[in-house]
Amino acid sequence: ILSEIKNQMPSKFETYFEPFFGGGAVYFGIETSKAVINDKNKELINCYIQVRDHCDEVIKYLDDFQRWHSDKRYYEIRKEFNHRKLSLENLEVIDAAMMIYLNKAGFNGMYRENKKGEFNIPSGKRINLTLYKRENIYGISEKLKETVILNVDFEKAVENSKEGDFVYFDSPYADTFSDYQKDGFTIEDHMRLSNLCNKLNEHGVKFMLSNSDTPLIRNLYKDFTISEIEVTRMIRFRGNSKAVTELLVKNY
Repeated sequence: ILSEIKNQMPSKFETYFEPFFGGGAVYFGIETSKAVINDKNKELINCYIQVRDHCDEVIKYLDDFQRWHSDKRYYEIRKEFNHRKLSLENLEVIDAAMMIYLNKAGFNGMYRENKKGEFNIPSGKRINLTLYKRENIYGISEKLKETVILNVDFEKAVENSKEGDFVYFDSPYADTFSDYQKDGFTIEDHMRLSNLCNKLNEHGVKFMLSNSDTPLIRNLYKDFTISEIEVTRMIRFRGNSKAVTELLVKNY
């Protein structure tokens, strides 16, 4: 839905905020002079920080992982990744490289945790693996150098936003993609996000929010502009897909 988001974004804004960053498709798809990105997943945020600050070192690890890739090696790296993520306070370059490897070599590029907080995606059983494109990863590193990267709650991530700024919220979807991390995203979290949007609106901060088309979301954002967009989603572990309706909410 990137093209639709870009079509509906404000034509001008000061600082761009993305409190639920994930893969950062919107951030990487637009031109930004000032930006603040955030996610609660510390492994993901470490990955972006290491690519920004130590790109050459990340690449060296990725080259080794690609050279020795196998199903057996995948599960060995997944075990080490989980041990480090649950036992270390401060993650390092190798943790970023392992996360990229597991994302590329795992099933369908998914990220999911069990209730213990362990990454549990099985191997994608790929024989030929390309972990990065040199021009792309260096481009990402350069873009991130001008960006504030946070690992905090979504409310704290936008606490410095002001009139003239723009916030894009891509929170876990209601009744859909809410349990891919240990703590999930509850109805109370959705209500908290709605209250935050009301506060931003009162302070003249423009926002856009994407979410699933459910009564909950329509009710929480009934005072704002809601548009429907049709998207195609993959269905679980089958190769099937189906068209569904999602919502874009904005206050401008």
